[in-house]
Amino acid sequence: MPKKESAKPATAADKKGKRPTPWDGKYPVHPIELTVAHVGFGGNAGKGHYFYSFAPDVVTFQQPGGLWIEYVFELQVPERFEIINVLTSDAKDQIGPPVFDPPEKKDVYRRRVYLFNRNTESTLIFFTVLVRDKFSNYNDVQVISCDPQVGNDPQIVPGTIKGDKAKKSKKG
Repeated sequence: MPKKESAKPATAADKKGKRPTPWDGKYPVHPIELTVAHVGFGGNAGKGHYFYSFAPDVVTFQQPGGLWIEYVFELQVPERFEIINVLTSDAKDQIGPPVFDPPEKKDVYRRRVYLFNRNTESTLIFFTVLVRDKFSNYNDVQVISCDPQVGNDPQIVPGTIKGDKAKKSKKG
C-alpha cells in the first residue's frame, strides 16, 4: 500500500508568512475619500458627464515604512457607483495590487479599495481609480477615470538632506 502524504510541501509564500492585509493591523491605513456624481455635462470625467474629487486631493507620505492607501467613496456617493480597479504608474515597485473588501461585506464591497504602499523610494505615483456607473445610459462612457496623485518622500535617515548619503561616524 502506498504511503499517504501527510502535508503539502511548503511554498515560498508559506515560508515568508501570510501577506499583509488591511485588516490585520500591521500597517497604518490612510483613507482618501472619493466623491463621484453624475452631472450630465460640464464634469471633469467621463466625457463631461461626471464630476469627481478626492479629499485630500494630493497626498505625500513622508513617514518611512509600509502603509495601506484606502480609496473609499464618501457616504453621499450613490450606490449606483462602484470601484472596479486601480491602475498606477509605479515604476519603483512601491504599490501592491488592489485589495477589495471580502464579498461577505456586501454593504461596503466595491465601495472601497486598498493598495499597499512600501514607501521606500522617493517618487511621484499617478493613480487612476476606475469607477463604473451601474445606471449609465452613455454608450461612449464605459468607466469613469478618477486620477489622484500620490507622492512618496520617505525620510529614511533623519537629519540628512535629500540626495546626501548618511555620514559614517568616526571612532576615536
